[in-house]
Amino acid sequence: MNVRTLVTTLLCLTMVVQAARAQAAVIIGRVLSDSGMVIVGAEVVLNGPQNLQRTNENGEFRFTRVPAGFQIIGVRMPGFAVKVDTIEVEDAGEFRREYRLSRLATALPKVPVTTTPLDRKLVEFHERRKLGVGRFLDSAEFANTRGTRMSDRLAKLPGVLIQRGRGSEMFVTNTRQRRPGEPGSQSMCRSLIWIDGVNVGTEYNVNEMDPSIIAAVEWYAGTLNVPSKLAPPRRISGLSSTGAPEEYCGVLVIWLR
Repeated sequence: MNVRTLVTTLLCLTMVVQAARAQAAVIIGRVLSDSGMVIVGAEVVLNGPQNLQRTNENGEFRFTRVPAGFQIIGVRMPGFAVKVDTIEVEDAGEFRREYRLSRLATALPKVPVTTTPLDRKLVEFHERRKLGVGRFLDSAEFANTRGTRMSDRLAKLPGVLIQRGRGSEMFVTNTRQRRPGEPGSQSMCRSLIWIDGVNVGTEYNVNEMDPSIIAAVEWYAGTLNVPSKLAPPRRISGLSSTGAPEEYCGVLVIWLR
């Protein structure tokens, strides 16, 4: 092959690649609450957690170079119901979506009207604390732990390890290493997180939360000593197109003011 033929071949290949990219679709969207408020920092995944974005200050997200075919979009935010959508994407074009997330209602037990809303919220915390199983910190005890970030303060609890994710992400794990063959076998086994009675799974970045708004914390280092109400009857599945199961190790319960 002479030089002229080689140059011609390379130019043809470049044009083919550029044409293929030009045909890829774009998915643009926005995430709002059911009342129409913009939700900043919501997780939006395209066909699984390997392709994840967070909404910007306008609640917007954008996926480029989306191939043709059926695409699955999942949207989640702590305190809101998960939204899953399927889009049929053509060879090229721009597809716009708007997702409105509904807040999850937290059922509170009946208590005397003389108590404050925070007292009513923490009824379960005090009931489980009396049993003496687990580690419990009320707002004053939690305020005495040192650290400016949630991960720094939670690391003081016995049996808690903090695992770094991407960037500033920090996840709660316990001291048990995943067994060979478990999903995520290269990392520690992550703990299940509950916030104000809502199960937010094992992939919650605890540094998204301001330590000053914590009313109480419960920590159960194992799985055998977890109260039945906090231990789902089956393995927790992450938000993915395949629904692959993810085992949890330990449970952290956070109550907000």
